[in-house]
Amino acid sequence: MLYEIAETFYSLKGEGDWTGTPMSFIRLAGCNLKCEWCDTDYSVKRVVSLNELVEEVISRPARKVVITGGEPALQDTQPLVAKLRKHKVKCHVETNGTLPIHMDWDWVAVSPKGPANKLDPIVINMAAEVKFIVGVPSWRQYIDEVCDQFGLLDKVNTIKWIMPLAKPYPFRLADGLIEENTQQAIAYCKGNPDFRFCIQMHKVVGIK
Repeated sequence: MLYEIAETFYSLKGEGDWTGTPMSFIRLAGCNLKCEWCDTDYSVKRVVSLNELVEEVISRPARKVVITGGEPALQDTQPLVAKLRKHKVKCHVETNGTLPIHMDWDWVAVSPKGPANKLDPIVINMAAEVKFIVGVPSWRQYIDEVCDQFGLLDKVNTIKWIMPLAKPYPFRLADGLIEENTQQAIAYCKGNPDFRFCIQMHKVVGIK
């Protein structure tokens, strides 16, 4: 089994409910969307076998891994997760919510992108956390559409995050566009208390 990889690394989780937690990261190459504001290089850098990936993850102190992209649902991650599980590794996934994913995850984080009516309802229902971005076109309308379509505000166990769109690190709050996004995100949370505010900590401190 081979995987197309953009990068792998070991760092602290930079956003969401697991912020600050040491984890391995596997960024799978490829994406089914072309978001013009995307800050991630998900092009293919290398092809790695399943066994190589597992050995890399278990060589590190933390027994947690985030499988992300690009869009990880474009590749068959189930064999990878099954083998990592044999080594007692907790497996998290970060997905845009537009493609089906298998059920065997310890944590599902969805950052909805693309038209709300193209999101997979099963994936949205699986989400432990859903992260919306402030600063992309029509972001308020998009949040309303996704929440209405999937009844997110009624899902009390699903964490709903608001994150300001950030430029690549080093991250500066004084940078005008970022400051505007940050203030709008804070104001949105204050007016909509079902949501939590989240900033990309890794960009603030300058780590991967």
